[in-house]
Amino acid sequence: MFRASRFAARLLAAEPGLAAWLAAEAARPFDLAASAAALLPHGDAAPDAFDAALRTLRRRTLAHLLFRDLNGLASLDEVLAAFTQLATVSLRAATARHVADLASRWGLGDAPDALRQPLVMGMGKLGGGELNASSDVDLIFVHAEDGEAGGGRSWHEFHCEVGKRLIRSLDAVDAGGFVFRVDMRLRPFGASGPLVSSLAALESYFVSHARTWERYAWLKAAALTGEASAIAELEALVTPFVYRRYHDYAAIDGIREIHAQIRAETAKKRARDDIKLGPGGIRELEFVVQMFQLIRGGRETALRVRSTRGALDVLPRLGLMPAERVARLHAAYAFLRNLEHRLQYLDDQQTQALPSNTEDQQRIAEAMNFATWSDCTAALDAHRAVVLEEFEALFSANAPARNEPVAPGGTHAQCEALLNGSVKDDARAAILQRVDSWLAASRTQSLAARPRARLEALIPKALAASLLESGPQGQAARTFSRVFDLLEAIDKREAYLALLEEVPAVLSRVTRIAAQSAFAAGFLKKHPVLLDDLIDTRERGVPIDWAAQRERLRAACDAAAGDVERQYEILRHTKHLLTLRLNVVDIDGGIGVMALSDELTALADLLLEATLVLAARALRLIPADAWDAPAGFAVIAYGKYGSKELGYASDLDLVFVCADAADPGVLSRLGQRVISWLNAMTAGGVLYDTDLRLRPDGDAGVMVSRLAAFADYQRTRAWTWEHQALTRARWCAGDATLRDPVERIRAEILSMPRDATALKQEIVAMREKMRADKKDGGARLDLKHTRGGIVDVEFIVQFLILAHSHDHPEFLGNLGNFALLTRAAALGFLDENLAASVGKAYLAYRERQHVARNNNEAKTWIAPEELAGERRAVERAWEALLG
Repeated sequence: MFRASRFAARLLAAEPGLAAWLAAEAARPFDLAASAAALLPHGDAAPDAFDAALRTLRRRTLAHLLFRDLNGLASLDEVLAAFTQLATVSLRAATARHVADLASRWGLGDAPDALRQPLVMGMGKLGGGELNASSDVDLIFVHAEDGEAGGGRSWHEFHCEVGKRLIRSLDAVDAGGFVFRVDMRLRPFGASGPLVSSLAALESYFVSHARTWERYAWLKAAALTGEASAIAELEALVTPFVYRRYHDYAAIDGIREIHAQIRAETAKKRARDDIKLGPGGIRELEFVVQMFQLIRGGRETALRVRSTRGALDVLPRLGLMPAERVARLHAAYAFLRNLEHRLQYLDDQQTQALPSNTEDQQRIAEAMNFATWSDCTAALDAHRAVVLEEFEALFSANAPARNEPVAPGGTHAQCEALLNGSVKDDARAAILQRVDSWLAASRTQSLAARPRARLEALIPKALAASLLESGPQGQAARTFSRVFDLLEAIDKREAYLALLEEVPAVLSRVTRIAAQSAFAAGFLKKHPVLLDDLIDTRERGVPIDWAAQRERLRAACDAAAGDVERQYEILRHTKHLLTLRLNVVDIDGGIGVMALSDELTALADLLLEATLVLAARALRLIPADAWDAPAGFAVIAYGKYGSKELGYASDLDLVFVCADAADPGVLSRLGQRVISWLNAMTAGGVLYDTDLRLRPDGDAGVMVSRLAAFADYQRTRAWTWEHQALTRARWCAGDATLRDPVERIRAEILSMPRDATALKQEIVAMREKMRADKKDGGARLDLKHTRGGIVDVEFIVQFLILAHSHDHPEFLGNLGNFALLTRAAALGFLDENLAASVGKAYLAYRERQHVARNNNEAKTWIAPEELAGERRAVERAWEALLG
């Protein structure tokens, strides 16, 4: 210990009894709490005696830790925790003493604790629980509220005086040394600001005056003293200040600016010799971790930890950095912090500079367990290289070329150069006209400098990406227009602009989406928060893990218990997020139309199940923490939802039923509440449009039917078209014990013996009525309603089910049209080759309809020659079965 620390030698020489104490205590970790209880005076001890006891506690703690650390008895965890605990114990003891003393002197002994107790905020390494040996402590003093305390004095004055006394107790140097150097420059308005701030003043400062770098400072802030309710109120202010609800890529610029200032300052000194501020040093490693925290901490709450090493541990769990790279950063951090301690142990100086004289270099090398100084610096260089590589990868590779708006005409000139020879003249003119109109617009002129600079940098990049993605020349203008629509929609939301600029892969994905799908491009424009989710490609595959999604959704809704508006938005964001994920996979060709419909149906099932439970909770039909559906209530899906053929913008055809013993009146309120939750227009839009007209008696019917009444209606009063609708029905949510009764009723009704001739006549009559209402558009044909189109295929299958289920229950499975056509051929009701042709035609129709929906076409229009062979096959099948 003496070889590595001149300070330790001086310390033990000055206190002869300390060596004997150390010999007895050093074999085990220091029990700081017990030592503090034994050493710190209580009651009315003189201020000098109290301050002297604090310094004795520090000297003993340092002697103990130096001995254990330098002799390999203490881990880095123990060292960091002990130094942090020393500061925390000292602060709390001194604060309690000065509050009690001053309250007694000012006659405030009976005042509420929340008013008397200051909130002493530990910042930096103190807040993060990673304090070093000779560190100062960064503090901010906050108190609950302003106002008169008594005796003509204010609470502000009271807490200012407490703060001054606390600083003196810790920072003043006397014969016993000091406890900690105190730095108050992180407080609002810095050294020129008031010593203490009320919660209201702090909130006002965060909103109106705080600078970007202060978010990084408050990221590690921890309340070391204070009353619980005041601490909770403070944290409610700090969290939204530090963490944004979205992925905040604008934070990168702030870190770059701070780093540039540090680099400029260290360039004046021996930058390579500073292991904290130099290249690859402690600060750059902290910046790497803080970047992930600030950008993603608003969405990934696991990143909201104060400890650098704790945050590092989260990165691989979230897939943000491979485990092996995190392990290398952990090793570098441990090496740098151990070296920092040994530099400070030498003379108890707050330094991170490597020694320049050979004697001290050798002392440090030995303390780091190296034979020579060159061995030590070689290891140091290797760890620095790891940190520097990560830092440069994150902060330098995507650094914008400029932070100021380009010169007038610069954006136009760049776009013009990209277009030369790339597109036809009309497309070129349209693109440049769009750019010039934006540049000249008054809205553009009113933008702040930074977002405008980002936009002017992004427009040529978006054009370049559009040219790459669009393929045929005629599509470039269309793709660029869709991307430009998005850029204009987010022109005042710098975080999203920063995301597109800082993460080129996201801009590429946006452009690819815009090139392939007007629906998805408009979806992103309407919900730009989804841009965040284009960053992470880990979960882009299908099928989606619906069990995991269910757990996430439930956890999020439970966290928002009691906040209905928040739960509305959670449901909508879940739909938007998963819809976009499916659309991206769809655009990339990773999923077929039938599988896509299955996934979109599973999404609707997930959200309907959650909506039903949350609505039942709101009506107090189930416990507030339950996820079991209310007993006796079930939802039947009809139409495309029932047959699992949903598209991106499909509505839900629903029918509500209940057990015969249930109270339809109570459950009708539940049905109404479910519809309200699904249809409510919020900032996130409508969750689903719904249609209840397929319930018994349609719009004139009751909201919820008892199962017996539902069955009786289907047996005795339902029209044939209602039985056709029932062919696609299925239980989809609610009391699982009602699933089988619903399916039994469906099977019974569909299996009723029917007169085939009468059935044909009714189905043909219904089809002709529909065709009269849904006519083709002149030279264009409506693929859904034209002869040989989608509806004809659906009617053919429904006829087969209703005509033959009595003798052939194989038709009762809700298997989809293609599978049921195959079954009809196997049973001899339709020629095998014709059935196959109709099945393939139906798949082709679905594909064509899907393309139309992806491009926001309300109807799927086709030319008379398009899909002509498929339509002829369907017409032949119609004639064979229903002609």
